[in-house]
Amino acid sequence: MAGVDLVVNCFERTYREVLDRELLAEVAEDNRFPFASRTVLVNNVDDRADARRRAEAAVECGAIDRFVFVADRLDEALRRTGLQRGDLGAVPYFTDWALVAVTLDGLDWMLHWDADVRLQAPMDWVSPAIELMERDPRVLVANPNWEFPNLHEFTFETVGEFALGHGFSDQVFLGRRSELGAPIYSSRSLSLLRYPVAHLADIFEARIDAHLRAAGRLRATHRTARYIHAVEMGTSWPAQSLGERLRAARNRAVIQALRLLPWRPYRLRQL
Repeated sequence: MAGVDLVVNCFERTYREVLDRELLAEVAEDNRFPFASRTVLVNNVDDRADARRRAEAAVECGAIDRFVFVADRLDEALRRTGLQRGDLGAVPYFTDWALVAVTLDGLDWMLHWDADVRLQAPMDWVSPAIELMERDPRVLVANPNWEFPNLHEFTFETVGEFALGHGFSDQVFLGRRSELGAPIYSSRSLSLLRYPVAHLADIFEARIDAHLRAAGRLRATHRTARYIHAVEMGTSWPAQSLGERLRAARNRAVIQALRLLPWRPYRLRQL
C-alpha cells in the first residue's frame, strides 16, 4: 500500500487540542490505516511562540512527525499553483493552508483531515480509495460520505462502495500532491457560486470542484464510511456587511435557477 501523509490544519481555536493531545493518532485509529507520516499545519495563531513550543513537544513525544507554519510556505505554494495573494480574496484562510498542504515536500499521497470531524464508525476507506484511484485515472480525489443524506445528488455512477461525481469539500480529502499541487486552480464555472463564501472569494474547495468539471475528473465518495462534525459548521465564516449578504443571496438565486432548468451541460450538473 502506498505511503500516505496524514495532514491536519489547525488555527487559533484548535491548535491547542491538535498539538496537546494525540489527535492524529486518534484519526489514524478511526481510519484503520497506518499513515507513513503525520503533518500539522499551523495557521492564524495569536501567539506563534506558544504554538511552536507545543508543536515541538508533539514532535518530541512522537505524536506528530512535523509541523509547518502556513505563513512560511505560502509564497512557494502560490508560485507552484499559479496563484497570487490577491486571488485568495477577503478570506485567505479558507484557501492558504490547503495550497500549502498540497505543495509540501514528502509523500505524494496525502489525506487532509479537519480537526473538527470524526468518522462515525472506524473503517479503512483509504485503502480501497487508493486502489480505485490507481486504476481509474478519472478520479482526482476521494473522501468518506458526509452526514447529510444527499449523496445521490452528486453521483454519476457507482463503483463498488464508491459513488463517483462532482463536488468537493476541504474537510476530508485524499489525493496526490503531484496532481493537487499543480496549477489547476484557475478553472471558471458557475458552480463556484454554490459555495458558502463565493461572494467573498473563490476558495480552495470551489476551485477544486471547478477543475473537476472543466477537466472531466471525478470525486469518489465512500458510501459507507461517514464523517460527522464535533462542532457546529460555519463557526469560521466571517461577519458580513449588507452588500455582502446581498451578493450571497444573488449567488443562491443563480444556483437555484440553474437547478430548476430541465437540462444543464455536464459542467453544471450536480449543483
